[in-house]
Amino acid sequence: MKKALLVVGNPLRGDDGVAPYMGNLIEKEGFDWRVFYGEDIPENEFNNIREYSPDLIVVADAMTGMNVGSVEVIDISDDKDYMYTTHNIPMPILLSYLRGFCEAVLFLGLNVDIEKMLEFNMELSEDAKLTAQKGLVKLQEIDTIFDKKIIN
Repeated sequence: MKKALLVVGNPLRGDDGVAPYMGNLIEKEGFDWRVFYGEDIPENEFNNIREYSPDLIVVADAMTGMNVGSVEVIDISDDKDYMYTTHNIPMPILLSYLRGFCEAVLFLGLNVDIEKMLEFNMELSEDAKLTAQKGLVKLQEIDTIFDKKIIN
């Protein structure tokens, strides 16, 4: 199974860089995921993802409004009001486009403190680093679920 992870976020805005940080961890740990770094303009990676032709795409991004440190797979496909983004395209539209060439598309929200992502800051907080570690665990759970689907 070919799996892709599109990490979204600006590493120059503190904890907004939690997803790219998680992408680096995944590559260092040797996970069986191809990581695409979308940063502030994730649509720039769409052509590369399409060429890779994954069976599963997980889009990971920092989010706020839930418990800091929690990691959630969230269905935002019908949430037209989802505008908690610093990117040019709202996340539901981005996910809809990805579903055009990959049936299995998930959104992984990495919850961080909004106060730690508002200003220029190249440092990730310890809380965000722990959240990225939790993101790795969630990705392993996703692996298990999708591997079972393929076996059955």
